[in-house]
Amino acid sequence: MEGTLTSPLLSLILDRQLADIVDLEGIQGEHNLSGESINKLLNDQAILDLASQLELMAEYLGTDVIDVTAIAFTQELLDLIPLETAHVYQCLPIGLDGETLHLCMVDPLNPTSLDELAFVLKRPLQIRVASPEAIQSLIEDKYSKDDSFDDLIDALSSVNADDEEDEEESGSLEILEEVGDAAPIVRFVNMVLYQALKDQAADIHFEPFEDSYQIRMKVDGSMKLLTPPPKELAPAISSRLKILAGLNIAERRIPQDGRISEVIAGAELVFRMSTLPTKFGESVVLRLLDSSNEELTALDALNIPERVDASIRHCVNQPNGVFLVTGPTGSGKTTTLYACLRMLNTIDVKILTAEDPVEFPVQGIVQCHIVEAQGMTFARALRSFLRQDPDIILVGEMRDLETASIAIEAALTGHLVVSTLHTNSSTEAITRLMDMGVEPFLVASSVEGVLAQRLVRRVCKECSTDWTPTLDELPPWLEMRAGTQLRRGIGCRSCRQTGFRGRVGLYEFLEMGPQIRQQVLHRASSGDLAKAANQDGSLTTLAMAGRQAVLEG
Repeated sequence: MEGTLTSPLLSLILDRQLADIVDLEGIQGEHNLSGESINKLLNDQAILDLASQLELMAEYLGTDVIDVTAIAFTQELLDLIPLETAHVYQCLPIGLDGETLHLCMVDPLNPTSLDELAFVLKRPLQIRVASPEAIQSLIEDKYSKDDSFDDLIDALSSVNADDEEDEEESGSLEILEEVGDAAPIVRFVNMVLYQALKDQAADIHFEPFEDSYQIRMKVDGSMKLLTPPPKELAPAISSRLKILAGLNIAERRIPQDGRISEVIAGAELVFRMSTLPTKFGESVVLRLLDSSNEELTALDALNIPERVDASIRHCVNQPNGVFLVTGPTGSGKTTTLYACLRMLNTIDVKILTAEDPVEFPVQGIVQCHIVEAQGMTFARALRSFLRQDPDIILVGEMRDLETASIAIEAALTGHLVVSTLHTNSSTEAITRLMDMGVEPFLVASSVEGVLAQRLVRRVCKECSTDWTPTLDELPPWLEMRAGTQLRRGIGCRSCRQTGFRGRVGLYEFLEMGPQIRQQVLHRASSGDLAKAANQDGSLTTLAMAGRQAVLEG
């Protein structure tokens, strides 16, 4: 069970038998969903107070606990760790003893970060333990992030514009590599990646336009604009990202996909990268996949309503059939499916997956990477899967009739198939399969259940306050009366003055009972299916789930 904990601190607490594995997995799941620090969650839920956490870490590392706020930080001391290094590794210099630099880190239990820091700073290091929140606050105070962005953008302007013109004309590989490896470009890209991690962004968008080059991040489902660099440096930034992803930096006429693996602020992150040629240059999008979460979130930690959770478990514990999860991109479909697979991943079960791309490497599951350009399609992988004697098959997405037909055939011949679809609701997933060309009798006999889900912004816990809205302030779909007391965030430092921090899932589950199967056989519309499911009150729609979430604050 210990291997399911990705936090070194939680693993250490479990080793010392200071808390139960169920409580620690719950802490880890809440951290993954809300972004709240593990130290604060342990303290708030009375599992282990902060002072005991620090003592435990210090004892394990053979060092001591200090009050970092009592240290007088001179400029000479701060200069021992460069600004971008302090932000990226979340570390703070506290003293120099001969050649040995004493420092504190937000994550002192990460040996990889300490080794990298020793290499970057080219000196021996001695770790000391202090309050993570105090360290972060001092880094923000002593190493001004806002100034750093402006300074880096000023430095970017010094990159030789002639090199950019030569790059456009010649496409010389040497010039592209030289510009992409220029120190200001490297520092700027690292700072953007750090900012994305700090703000817990889901995506980073590098977008060229006729007169500007903008960088935006998607945080809790909303776009946030960063200070833009000079437009003429767009090719250099694009080249730097391609170098990190191992892509062809000289090719700018066709889309490319790749992966970047970087250590940022002590955490190893994986970025899924996509480039797209546009009229004014290459648009680049990075999807952040925190590798600390690659061991996956437990199903228990997703805070799924009890009735929906029981229905999901019933579906995925069937020996055969199809279980579908539907929703738009970024709604958490893959996380939910992998939480189910993790529950089912035992030594006596063979699980195969076909994904584009493989986002979460998992021990014990055979995962196949789909590359359609090379002829490795979902349909081709599924045909091979059936000769590998699997018990459970995950299909990354049912995109076409061929893939859906083979998946349903697998379900009808004794396999459990779990997959995703891009539809707006659970009932529309059924009609979507029939629109693809799957016969209604095959859908009715194979599909066991459909889960539709969304991620919505959560009101910030730090600045949440009571709110009694007027009728004009309530959207019609809420169907609430004026005077209903709700909660809203007024904005604080924790939520970057937005009033929201983290996201919460909304779920709609369609169970394929006899009445629904009969409706499917008669090619009923999604609306008719929803009415049939609502007759016995078994279907809680996404709108109903959203209304309940609003009422609960």
